[in-house]
Amino acid sequence: MADVRAMTRAEGEELVEYLRTIPSESWTASTVCDPWTVKHLVAHLTALSNQTLPNFARRMITTGFNFQKVVDGDLQKYLGEQGPMIDKLEASIQHPTTPKMLNHVALGEFMCHGEDIRRALGDRGEHPSAHVTELGPVYVKQGKPLRAKKRTEGLSLRATDGDFAWGEGPEVAGPGIDLIMAMTGRAEALDRCEGDGVEIMRSRS
Repeated sequence: MADVRAMTRAEGEELVEYLRTIPSESWTASTVCDPWTVKHLVAHLTALSNQTLPNFARRMITTGFNFQKVVDGDLQKYLGEQGPMIDKLEASIQHPTTPKMLNHVALGEFMCHGEDIRRALGDRGEHPSAHVTELGPVYVKQGKPLRAKKRTEGLSLRATDGDFAWGEGPEVAGPGIDLIMAMTGRAEALDRCEGDGVEIMRSRS
């Protein structure tokens, strides 16, 4: 059985290493997750790593089971200055309290939002094929809020840099991380993909 937490920790460590190299002006750069900036995404990932089951359940109830409101509210407590925020993220990665039921959620968030941050700043990250292979089959089954199932229905996906492959139909082939991001509606990730299914998937973003 795959150690999903170890995968998430590895993704987080790579992201922290990257964050320590960016200049202060990059902290407020806009990302594809408008209106969230780089700073907001770091706070969000820190909040996720510090999430507990009792808090998650309580917040879901008090927000009327609105997942987005839970996410938006919880990140506010982790906003601050660049250096201390990176330190808090690093500490939370090493000792996460994220409920096991959210293990794949955490992996996906660190992979996708890590790329959202890098790409907003003109960079790209490296993600092990094993991480894509673990997350891909989980994502393709997801309804709301990701809606990946709807975007991938009737298509076949194939990572050109790893082992992930899924589905039947017109093909969407490309780097594994771009397939993951395209599943979640980031249409620009399809610019690095090819196949008869690319434009079909793009129309669903």
